[in-house]
Amino acid sequence: MLNTLPLKYRHAASNKPLAVAHCNYVPLTQLAGYIAESAQKILAVISFGSEEHDIRPLPCLHIKVATPQLDDAKLVEVWTSSAPVLHRQRGGIHYAVSGDMIFGSIRLPESDEATMDTIICTAYRWIFDLLQAEACPHLIRVWNYVPDINSTANGLERYQLFCLGRHQAFSERNQFFEHDLPAATAIGVRQGGLHMHFLAARHAGRQIENPRQVSAFRYPHRYGPRSPSFSRAMLKKWNDGHHLYLSGTASIVGHESCHEGDLDRQLQETLRNIESLLGHAGDTSESRGDYLKTLSSVKIYIRHPHHLSLVKNSLERHFHREMPTMYLQGDICRSDLLLEIEAICHAQGH
Repeated sequence: MLNTLPLKYRHAASNKPLAVAHCNYVPLTQLAGYIAESAQKILAVISFGSEEHDIRPLPCLHIKVATPQLDDAKLVEVWTSSAPVLHRQRGGIHYAVSGDMIFGSIRLPESDEATMDTIICTAYRWIFDLLQAEACPHLIRVWNYVPDINSTANGLERYQLFCLGRHQAFSERNQFFEHDLPAATAIGVRQGGLHMHFLAARHAGRQIENPRQVSAFRYPHRYGPRSPSFSRAMLKKWNDGHHLYLSGTASIVGHESCHEGDLDRQLQETLRNIESLLGHAGDTSESRGDYLKTLSSVKIYIRHPHHLSLVKNSLERHFHREMPTMYLQGDICRSDLLLEIEAICHAQGH
């Protein structure tokens, strides 16, 4: 336990959100000063690839992700709260509590005795138990990093086994779980074990789907024995407005991958999916926000590092150059997909 705060910060009685979660990309060279100014408000610091070795022990949750950064920006991802933070641990989960939200991280090693679906099911069961105990039962956003995501085991791709275990845990929790699914990313890593981190809240967000795509939880059985359990985006109202968390988005129309082997066309299709999703969120939500204008951070996973320059040049034309953007190497959940993009939007005052 890194600090102690009164229990009122853990279980406040008011129905009004007590805190706001913000994601910031901070240059590694500025991290020490950033922490000195905001130490009591930091939910987590997330470092990527080799950058974790350049960071001294932190007075907060430090999550290390084995996805290398591909450009020279050397950024770390810092999640902060507008309210004081309490850092805790329960079993294998390290987490931060602030107001009516939780930011947590879990790692589970693989073994010969446990298959991928069993490990994933266990991880989500532990997360759900924690969220129930802390009275923050709603997952808002989840990041899953899966070793060798495209390889095959027991006749199935490891991503299919991942989906099988995740589905099992969600269905145990609630038979109608498809109406309360978080936004999510599942990316393959080439070193390290299974790792997940997540944002959860006491009050539910609103699930958003994309008109151009079949909802992932409705995919046909050709993609595996159980469909992926996530929403295309999650709209969450905090004190300062609506935040829209976009799941990892790729070149999929309907339920089928498009433009196999063609990086530029996959990128353009992915951007069309993002624009469709953002437009639909603005049209259907009570906030009526123009989320196309409120992107606050973007993260791009690229399968092959040599594709960086093409992707970066294209995205800098699509988004303004000052857009906080992180480029990471990661394997996409389908072997025919070359990249995936996730993002966060913040519509103030709606």
